[in-house]
Amino acid sequence: MDKFYIEQLTIIGVGLIGGSIAARLKREGAVGKVVGVGRGRKNITYAHEHGLIDEVAMDVQQGIERATIVVVAVPVKQVEAVLQEIKLSPNSELILTDVGSTKGDFKRIIERVMPERAGFVVPGHPIAGSEKVGPQFADANLFQGKNVVLCPLERSKATSIDLVQRLWESCGSFVSKMSDDKHDKIFSAVSHLPHIVSYALVEMMNRRDDAEDLFDFAAGGFRDFSRIAGSSPEMWVDICRANHFPILDDVESFISSLEKIRELLRSEDYEGLLKIFDAAAIARNNWSSKQ
Repeated sequence: MDKFYIEQLTIIGVGLIGGSIAARLKREGAVGKVVGVGRGRKNITYAHEHGLIDEVAMDVQQGIERATIVVVAVPVKQVEAVLQEIKLSPNSELILTDVGSTKGDFKRIIERVMPERAGFVVPGHPIAGSEKVGPQFADANLFQGKNVVLCPLERSKATSIDLVQRLWESCGSFVSKMSDDKHDKIFSAVSHLPHIVSYALVEMMNRRDDAEDLFDFAAGGFRDFSRIAGSSPEMWVDICRANHFPILDDVESFISSLEKIRELLRSEDYEGLLKIFDAAAIARNNWSSKQ
């Protein structure tokens, strides 16, 4: 197979993810030109000055005019407005993908806003990132050895899917495909719920009368568990809104698990507690050994 190469990549929203895609493809010589689109002048200027992008476009239409692939990397609540602008482009065969962590809502927006372009749309989700945001944290190795999930639409063309898959493979990623419904249920459990639990723990500690003492003596375990509570609150509220029902199901399931542990503590059933902890430790260690 020929080496992956496209003439122009346009990234709408040049933050950590968009900037890292640009950095890797430029390093690989896989793109002729990278155009960054953004209304936040600080981020887009930084990306341009540090060589992540070759050209700045403050307007979507200008930025996608000659694009081969367009990556939408904006917050969830901005996606529909961006797609409304892309819909108006005369560049009718540009291939569109995204990097959001919820896929059902993206699919529904495509069906509502631009169904006529569905053949050129391939929703995606790179399983990589950080609690840090912004192009200043962009890393060409961010996706190396990481999973990327594609959730093609029913009408996504094979050529569109292939090109987006090759883009991610050029970033060093392992690509898999699944339905948007399966994706959203999986990532509700393994990503969205953990963020909610982390936020809840820190919020609970912060409202206690002895909060200052708690944070003074918190160490490695708390630091590891609470790291993701440093993520953007606005972004995670948007994700909760976008993936509402799977997340609600998982919150209910988690509450049930906590209630079971509470009853074991109340009854001083430490053998029962040990069984739960043992099962969890085995499952976690089995997962870790495969990483």
